[in-house]
Amino acid sequence: MNYTQYNDEILNLISDYLNFNECAITKEAVRSITSCGVDELQAVRLLLASFINVNDKAFINEYFFDMLHKLEPIVFKNDLYYKNISFKAQKLDDWELKCGFYKPYELFVQDDFIVKGEKIIPNLGYFDKKFSYPAVYLKGRLWMSVTPNEINAMKEPILKAHGKVLTFGLGLGYFAYMVSVKENVESVTIIEKDASVISLFRKCILPQFKYKEKIKIIESDAFEFLNKLKNGEYDFAFVDIYHDVGDGKEVYLKFKEKETLFSETEFTYWIEKSIKLYL
Repeated sequence: MNYTQYNDEILNLISDYLNFNECAITKEAVRSITSCGVDELQAVRLLLASFINVNDKAFINEYFFDMLHKLEPIVFKNDLYYKNISFKAQKLDDWELKCGFYKPYELFVQDDFIVKGEKIIPNLGYFDKKFSYPAVYLKGRLWMSVTPNEINAMKEPILKAHGKVLTFGLGLGYFAYMVSVKENVESVTIIEKDASVISLFRKCILPQFKYKEKIKIIESDAFEFLNKLKNGEYDFAFVDIYHDVGDGKEVYLKFKEKETLFSETEFTYWIEKSIKLYL
């Protein structure tokens, strides 16, 4: 089997599905198949294969069984950030803070790619009920969120964070919150260039932090700040200033070049595994 060809094909098909047809699988469609004795996950597999026009059984067997995962809401609702940070709908200029949601059986990327030998498999999840998550919209368009993908992809950097932590990119403060509650984290310095994002965070989210005294926010371009940084000022750094692999590749390579100047700081990157695979 030509895995390079299959890898490219599945990535392109899933990308198109998620961009243009992510809600095609509905509760009614799943029930119509499970009523015939097929289990739910297999029903979702069959429906996805149909919507992306895949009929090759070998292709389906190689990719679809590892690709799809039913997620349990309680796992994420018990996340410390979800439990302790509330999101009442409010606006600030063109920004709006409110809850986004996934529809039942809506597919979404839930973590970095799965790698099995030569196979590169998209890692998709779904809920069987409506699932809400914190989100920020800019002029009505989703701009930032804390979804299962963000939570899963940040587990390792959060676990590793220690001492004086530096993070590039504020978002909704998920990473900052999760590392600030760690006993082995002394401080968290956040570099964010968007003044409106900082204002929204300071007004609506930071007051809810248990250890807000650990948090320092600097309004700056990431690379301008990095150019002035001295080796040894921070123990740990996390970079999250891109939306996905597409715009993350260039940022990642620029940071990796600069990283060699900071031997005393451990650098980590959001969705690094996926970026490396694309590179």
